[in-house]
Amino acid sequence: MFSGSGGQGSALMAKMVCLGAIKENLKVVMTQTYGIEQRGGDSTAYVIVSDEPIGSPIVENDADIAVALSQSIYGNCFAGVVPDGMLFTNSSMVENPKESDAFKQVFLPVSDTAVQLGTVRCANMVMLGAVLAGTGLLKLETVEEVVRETIGNKKPQLVELNIEALRSGYSAMKKES
Repeated sequence: MFSGSGGQGSALMAKMVCLGAIKENLKVVMTQTYGIEQRGGDSTAYVIVSDEPIGSPIVENDADIAVALSQSIYGNCFAGVVPDGMLFTNSSMVENPKESDAFKQVFLPVSDTAVQLGTVRCANMVMLGAVLAGTGLLKLETVEEVVRETIGNKKPQLVELNIEALRSGYSAMKKES
């Protein structure tokens, strides 16, 4: 479950995971939900990744891995993590985190890190790097390749920044573990 406010790039994170999973010969399904606000509303992308065929595109709200990029969506993410799952939280934006013994929470200041890299707009890639390092969901190299192909086709000037952001989040999570 990749969640944030509109414009934070939660859907792009999910898309990168989907494309990376395909590159690693995995099966994948993605769905999205959006808040009713025209701009800045909450948005969540649900992704199922499996090495087995996925029998139905229906995605449950319960997630093994959840990402909360903003305070407004944090409560939904917190409630949606399964026991023994992981919740990755942007501590730059989430001011009132809850406590849980049922699952692991990882707090990373991804927005602050992104600003240090040059723009808050790459906070999603910092977080995605952390998710990759913390879960082993996909190889970092695979997602870097997806970034080069996907972002490189539209905005080649942003490729290296996004790769640096991915690596930064990956390294930060490895230090955390």
